[in-house]
Amino acid sequence: QGQQIGWITHRFAPHLKQWPTIFSVEKNQVKLLLENHSQDEITQQLDHIIKQLVTDKKIKNYHNEPYPVVINDRNQPIFIIDRSSSSTFGVRAFGQHLNGYVIKNQQTYLWVAKRASEKITFPGKLDHIVAGGLPFGLSLQANLIKECAEEAGIDAALAQQAKAVSAITYQFESKEGLRRDTIYAYDIELPLSFSPKPVDGEVESFKLMPVDEVMDIVANTNQFKVNCNLVLIDFFIRHGFITAEHPEYLALVKDLHSF
Repeated sequence: QGQQIGWITHRFAPHLKQWPTIFSVEKNQVKLLLENHSQDEITQQLDHIIKQLVTDKKIKNYHNEPYPVVINDRNQPIFIIDRSSSSTFGVRAFGQHLNGYVIKNQQTYLWVAKRASEKITFPGKLDHIVAGGLPFGLSLQANLIKECAEEAGIDAALAQQAKAVSAITYQFESKEGLRRDTIYAYDIELPLSFSPKPVDGEVESFKLMPVDEVMDIVANTNQFKVNCNLVLIDFFIRHGFITAEHPEYLALVKDLHSF
């Protein structure tokens, strides 16, 4: 309907030519030819195609996790696709990251997770205490509570104390295509008596680290999963650890929120 909803690589576009009644593959654009179809009809058609592309090994795997394809509002999707294909089609995806911190002896510490070594994506990398995708059909709060329980053993009563503090946008090209993400960022001050526990197997371990040590890792290494760096930099700015005296302060503030 004349609206751009994603980006597809020149390498991948020819694979869509086998469905000429659904896609018009041109030199510099691909048109979706389902303008008179309902949201459910488009979703069903594309789900069939995505599963075939997974079978043909053109898409890595099928997550069985619905993601909305939107122009702006995630609650008003044009149609729904499986998470596995969001980068392939370069559509905007949404996630949630939680900064879990502790104040001890007037110093700030952050809980840092280490991803399981068998994870398909970013195995063994450092991560937030809780972070995950935001599937369609779940509210922000409901999904955050679910992720807290699954990833770190944080119960609902404690998870509800998390505060929505920011939204981060970024994009980068990967082997799968173009990642275009919006991350809802949250802070939670955790009690000294609380220790997160791996529950669903996605995290190998948790470590409580001084904020200065976390900042050094972000600034000088590639140990964190790439998007975690952005959410952590936002945390450092909001909590006064990166101040306006930093030579890149204005650029960081601007680029973290480039909607």
